[in-house]
Amino acid sequence: MSESRGGDGELHGGRKIGRDRPVHGSRARVAQSSVAGRNSRGASEPLPVVRGIDVGFARASAQVLKEKPMVCVCGKERGPGDRLPKGWKRSGESVYCADCWRRMRILRAISMPVAEIMDGTWEEFRASVREMWAATTQCSNWMMTQLYARDVRRNGELKLPPMAPVYLYPEARARFPQLPSQSVSALDQMVQAKYRAARYQVIWTCAASLPTFRYPTPFSSPNQTWTLRIEDERPVVSARVGDRRWSLRLKSGPRYRRQLTAVRKIADGSADRGSLDLYEQKIDGKPAVMCKMVAWLPRRERPSKLEGALSVWSTAESLLVAVKEDGNVLWTYHADQLRRWSAEHREQLQRWADDARFERRPMASFTARREAAARKYRNRMNSAVREIAGSLAGYAARRKFAMVRYDDRDTSFCPGFPWSALRERIGLKLDEIGIEFDSGSGGVPRDS
Repeated sequence: MSESRGGDGELHGGRKIGRDRPVHGSRARVAQSSVAGRNSRGASEPLPVVRGIDVGFARASAQVLKEKPMVCVCGKERGPGDRLPKGWKRSGESVYCADCWRRMRILRAISMPVAEIMDGTWEEFRASVREMWAATTQCSNWMMTQLYARDVRRNGELKLPPMAPVYLYPEARARFPQLPSQSVSALDQMVQAKYRAARYQVIWTCAASLPTFRYPTPFSSPNQTWTLRIEDERPVVSARVGDRRWSLRLKSGPRYRRQLTAVRKIADGSADRGSLDLYEQKIDGKPAVMCKMVAWLPRRERPSKLEGALSVWSTAESLLVAVKEDGNVLWTYHADQLRRWSAEHREQLQRWADDARFERRPMASFTARREAAARKYRNRMNSAVREIAGSLAGYAARRKFAMVRYDDRDTSFCPGFPWSALRERIGLKLDEIGIEFDSGSGGVPRDS
């Protein structure tokens, strides 16, 4: 067996050891027989050590992992391989299938504004993050265009063929070297998912245009590239932005008590980190840098003794009506303010549109007021959606209903209300507390 001395230790059979630590036992056999390479004359030779890591020993360990089947804690098995199947997760030393993971964890996003730059100035940080926003926007649009250019075109076929795999990472790294490699990889997956969702309408029916990204597109970092810690009861995020790492202190206080509960779980390791996004949002009329952290949070225990179903539907006279299984009306939520806000906003937009026809200029003098009114209307509706969904989920939990049947087919009460956002929000809130949610109309007795 060939030996060579170098650095702090010696190479024995491809494994780096200290001067006083001989290689023996099973490790020596693995290092000598399992990972030995072959030279041009067929003789075995040890594999090198790269940055203190024995390449041969690592390859042997990876080969053992590939030959072992994936086994969930529930006993479900998948074929051997070093990559987890779709939907499977690894937490620590354990592997979980999609069903077990969904029963244990719940995916949530926590958004908090950046309050202070711990190791720099705001001018330096804003210059760095704006460069990332510009590069992310350009890279996203380039990827979307390339996916469209390399896709098929309809030429008399009746069925849209499957999309061929497109690997844009090497070209994107060469075109946008200022973006970190992990961010480019995450961006590639996001853009491809967005394109696949719109592919049928863009390519086949021509009912939609190609999706585009506008500045500032959020700058995303995978879970391996950022950390979170708590200092003096305040969250501090460490993430790479541009060519260096930044420590960002997030806002805290009573206003963010719900976000802080989830942040503490991320910091102490009880929640599994996901991606981190930095984006810009106006708060009180001023632009602020927002930090969105995605994490798999532990589920709360399902309440005991849940029974019965609560039926909730929309009507032409009120926003929502709740009915028990026996047909008795429990409550009616009219929400007349929503209809009034929607009517006022629609009328004001029409009046501005009439004025724009008279004032023929590239940008009307009331453009800023129109944008402010639209932003105010969106914020009002978003707040209403959150309040209504939270109140409905809280009522179902207090009354210990096992299921909520929801039907919003009748939108005549307020056509401009975001009904789909309300339905999705109700489902999320009920999922958090372990109550089943049925958004189909088949089980809702509307004629009672």
